[in-house]
Amino acid sequence: MTVNYLKIGEVAEQLKITVRTIRYYEEEKLLEPHRTNGGTRLYTEHHLARLKAILHLADNGFSLEAIRIIGNTRETCLTGNEGSAKISAIIDSSINDIEEKINNLQALKLELSAAKKQVKKCNGCKNEPTSKACPSCPVNKNLGKIELLNLVWE
Repeated sequence: MTVNYLKIGEVAEQLKITVRTIRYYEEEKLLEPHRTNGGTRLYTEHHLARLKAILHLADNGFSLEAIRIIGNTRETCLTGNEGSAKISAIIDSSINDIEEKINNLQALKLELSAAKKQVKKCNGCKNEPTSKACPSCPVNKNLGKIELLNLVWE
């Protein structure tokens, strides 16, 4: 069976990332390419698949430490059973973290919508948008209810 090797520039071009990104993941011990006697990095399809997984997790907010744990845990195990148990626990924890983020983002979406609704009430208002210039402003009345309004208003 013939193994096709790619150089770092080819990998970067294929994945539409920089050579520096690949080197960074190597420095972080997330990726270990083959090397020629002259030090040229060589990558296989396995390396590409691993790098795609790393990029996918990183693009979705996983820390390097979390990616490292996911990527390196199995090799620390003595049996497939131990590896399965440890990886399953890590995945369960990641799923719980994602569900919490989803809930937080859904709450933020509702808050943004509520803030937009309040701010739109100022359409057509000729007053300066301050508490003093417009004491009956609907935004002022909702500062305590919609936290985001405190950022956009005084």
